[in-house]
Amino acid sequence: MHRWIRPIACLPLLVAGYAQATPIGYSITITTAYAAGDPFENRIDSAFTELTTGYFQVANTGDTTFSGAIGTIAVSAFAGDLSFASDPLVLTPGAAVSVAIPDNSNVVGGFNGPAYEYRPGIEITLNGTMTNGPLAEAVDLLVADRDIHSGVPRTDGFGLTSDSFVLQGGDPWGFQNSDAFALGQADGAFTFQQPVAEPSTASILAAGLTIGAAIRCRAAFRSRGA
Repeated sequence: MHRWIRPIACLPLLVAGYAQATPIGYSITITTAYAAGDPFENRIDSAFTELTTGYFQVANTGDTTFSGAIGTIAVSAFAGDLSFASDPLVLTPGAAVSVAIPDNSNVVGGFNGPAYEYRPGIEITLNGTMTNGPLAEAVDLLVADRDIHSGVPRTDGFGLTSDSFVLQGGDPWGFQNSDAFALGQADGAFTFQQPVAEPSTASILAAGLTIGAAIRCRAAFRSRGA
């Protein structure tokens, strides 16, 4: 009976070694557009839209799989809460979905703060899990419209210059621009990216300690007459 005590006592050492998981790599690209009709594919919402409004695409541009929900935090100054949350979905490598901003996102005074002030704009969220074979990592991602840049700055009729805020017509304070100005924006782009982690010195050392512990456990077990 006593022969089993020492190996079992060593199990926490082994478990602790394997518990030191390394984050897996991923790449999710958000593209924003203001258009007459959805310029992207696979729209997943059913919101009513006017002739023109903001749209965004979420594309899995990496080698891992995303499972979870996509949403927006979109509380407008004049039209109330236009936020969205998807049903659970899966984005395999190369897959993409799109979402429309309800009504006309150019005419509601901007998003997520007092009207006619500099605010974050619509915030896009991804909550779920990235998986790569047996490896998995929980993710809770958020990016605001103000941080999704087109690289093409323009000055609108109110004297405000920006290359972001594409989803609300291109004005950083939420003023209503002409349809021509809003539709003339270049698409914005932002990538959530985590490169595949290289084994660190610490993880290699931890693995060595785990193996060493296993050898010591086995030696101790044998010394007891196993």
